[in-house]
Order: sequence, then C-alpha cells, then structure tokens
Amino acid sequence: MGSQGKTLIRGATIVSMDPAVGDLKGDILIVGDRIAEIAPSISADDAEVIDATDMIASPGFVDTHRHTWQTQLKGVAIDWSLFDYTCLMRSMYSVCYNAEDAYVGNYVGALDAINAGITSLVDHSHLQITPDHSDGLVNGLKDAGIRGVMCYGVYRNPKYNPGDKLNQAMIVSDVSGPLEDFHRDNAARVRAQHFASDDGLLRFGIASSEYATFTDVKPMVDEIKWARTLQPAMISIHAHFGVNEDFRIVSGLHDHGLLGEDLLFVHGAHVTDRDLQLLKDHGGWLSTTPETELQMGMGYPVLERVVESGSTPSLGIDIASNFAGDMFAQMRVMLQTMRFRHYETANAGIPIASRYAARNMLEFATLGGARQMGIDGITGSLTPGKKADIILTRMDSVNMSPVTDPVAALVFYADANDIDSVWIDGVARKRGGKLTGISWPAVRKRLNASRDHILDQFARISEADIRGAWAPIWGLETPAIEPAI
Repeated sequence: MGSQGKTLIRGATIVSMDPAVGDLKGDILIVGDRIAEIAPSISADDAEVIDATDMIASPGFVDTHRHTWQTQLKGVAIDWSLFDYTCLMRSMYSVCYNAEDAYVGNYVGALDAINAGITSLVDHSHLQITPDHSDGLVNGLKDAGIRGVMCYGVYRNPKYNPGDKLNQAMIVSDVSGPLEDFHRDNAARVRAQHFASDDGLLRFGIASSEYATFTDVKPMVDEIKWARTLQPAMISIHAHFGVNEDFRIVSGLHDHGLLGEDLLFVHGAHVTDRDLQLLKDHGGWLSTTPETELQMGMGYPVLERVVESGSTPSLGIDIASNFAGDMFAQMRVMLQTMRFRHYETANAGIPIASRYAARNMLEFATLGGARQMGIDGITGSLTPGKKADIILTRMDSVNMSPVTDPVAALVFYADANDIDSVWIDGVARKRGGKLTGISWPAVRKRLNASRDHILDQFARISEADIRGAWAPIWGLETPAIEPAI
C-alpha cells in the first residue's frame, strides 16, 4: 500500500502540539509521506478531500513500551500480581506460542494500536524462542504498517515444551548469567536479514535481560556493550520497579560510562534523584506505564519526577493481556493519579488546585514519546515538513458530544472507537472508523484460532510446578519441584 499523492483534510479542529502552529480550525495538506501545509484554508484542486468538520486532527500517539505479542491473551492478567505475571506469562504462556502465534500476536497487536490512534511504538519483544518466532514477530509489525522499533528480547525463555515433565532448570534458566549464544547469533541474523537499513518505518532495537534479577554488574555491562555492536535504534530496559533494588541499574551503567540517548528505561518508580540527574546529564530516558505499575505494585509512577528533573517523559501501554491497548486510558490514569497525590500533599490536604493540565499529558503521549525514540524531528506534532502521522478523532459520538475543549475531549472523553482516520507516513491505515486493506472477520478468525491453540497448550503445563520453581527466587515458601526422570 503506497502513499497517496495528495490528501487535503478540510475543516478540522487542529491540535498540533507545535507552539509555532498552535491550535486552529483549518486544513492540513498531505503530499506523499509529509505534511505539506497547515492553514485556516488551503486550496488543492488535485487532492483527495477529507471532510473533517466534526473531527479533531492531532498527531498520532507514541507508545514507548508494549509487549505486543500478548495480544491473543486479552483479559488473562486482569487480577495478577507481578509474581503471577512472572509465573504465568513469562514461564507458561510464552512456551505455548508457535511461530504462527508470534506473527499473529504482533500483527493484530499493531493493528490494535493503529486502530486506537497509535502511530509509533516500541515493541519490547521477549518472545524470541526460535528463529521462526523472531521472523514472525518482525513480519507481523511490518505487515501492519506501524512506525516503531522492534526491540529483540534477550530474555532467557524457559527450556521446555507443554506436556514435558518439569524440573527447576527447565523453568528458570540462569537469569543473571552471561548472554546466551542463541541470542547473540539470532539477534545478529535478525538485524542483518530484516533491518539491513536504518531508514525503514520499523527499526531494530534490543530489549535487555531482566537486570533486576542480577547481582553482578559485569554481565549487564557486557550485554550493553554487545548490544551496541548491532547499532540498535534503542535498548529497552525494565528497571527499578521494586525488585532487587540493591542492584542499581542506572548508576551501575553510569559507573562504566555506558549511559546514553539510546537507553530507554521502563517503569523506574524506584529510581533515585541521583539516577534522574545521571540520566539528564549523561543520556537515557524513562517510559512509564501507569496502569501496570499501579496494579502490579511496582511503585508510584515516575512521570512527574522525570519532568521535575528537567527531562522528557513518555507513556507506554505495556501488556494487552491486562487492559485495552489505547493511550486514552493511560493519559487519564496518570493524570488523575498525579492530581490525587497533589491534593494529598499540598495545602494541608485541602483540594484547591491542580498542578498539571491535560495538555501536558497529551504532549507526553505524542511529542514526548517521539523525542525518546529519537524521531521528534519527523513525527510527534503536526508540523509542516514532518511525516504525516495524523489521527482524526470524531466529535459527534455520544460520549464526545458536545466538545467545548478539544484537548479535554481527547484526554478525558475519547476512546478507540472515536478514531475515524489514521495516517502513518502518509498512508491511510484507518478510514471511516475501519482499518484499511484488511478483512477484519478473517483476521479475527485467525486471532481466535491462535488464542485457542495457546490455551490448549497452556492446559498441559503444571502451574504448581511453575510457581514452585519461582517461589524461592522471590523468597516465598512452596514445595520443591520433583526432578525429571
């Protein structure tokens, strides 16, 4: 599907997120893959005209942390703790995926994001079980047409198949040891085969090991040095979320001169003020995923502290297995959580003021994410010359009507069903409320078949054995697993 020649979005309520452009009622001209002009009125007789009279035009959302492969598992994690997630998702559901499931998860997951107005995402992809799985994960994102970074995950996945008699070593690999040779070889292959150029819509990245399980800094240092030999667009790192906080990831990397703009730390509720200053001075970003962090006890979301440090925050969705994959919910949850904290701590608890405006959260969900991904020069705002990553949100639905403030409407009233149109790189990926170029009934049938296959495999695994393997690592008491015979 190629870019259209010219498209004129006419009569939109424009929320540009660019101070030089501002907010206005007007037109947007797309030429090829770029925004050519924004003005109160534009004449372009040879353009396809989109009547956006009852729509808000804004930049596409930027999701800086998603485990896209989990799309088939919507709803399984809604009551989980972080320990449950480690046992059930990382050590059970993951081994149930074949290469087809990996493709479907990333393909439909990216479509789900596009449907909700997300035009760029960072996929923290730790389902790299075989080369075929890796190829499926990459191709799923590419076929969906989303902009982003596929961060190849070097997580030590379990070494068993559903139905095997289990022992500890099969379930919990050496989570803090040296990088596996498989990942060294396979990541290099993925880089060379799928990302020979850095100019594509989808770029190559690395998702690190779980450094929160480490006790020695050397494997972490060695891994970061290795990752950079592959010249990733970014390295995504789960960090400082309340597990093993004696192992200081940010300061440890700084001590070895390894902080840099290519590092994207995720969660980070337990970073210190010194950590934040190190990131500001030496490079590194923080993405917060408020809904997951609040549910799973990772700590109070770090976003406001990032702002106070003088850096730029961003928002991520995290896991579709836990909640809807749209940015609207994350903006609302984060903003209202911050406001409650302000009321608790200011003016003796008297609720007389809100410090954060809704527009700030919209900025973090668009331009902030683009800045962290290193693509704010081409996307994140509606600016002439930037890529045409644009969404149109309807203002005439029951939940949106009447609109008096378009920013308030986007942050507090809209949902994915209100997204009428989505352009990525000038290509219309959603029009008239429907994804383009696909048969949704056929895609949904494939998705449901994949879900059924995964659930069938899941039923063949002993949950008691899995929990028993992880319990001592978490300091819990459960019966030991009998060794395999």
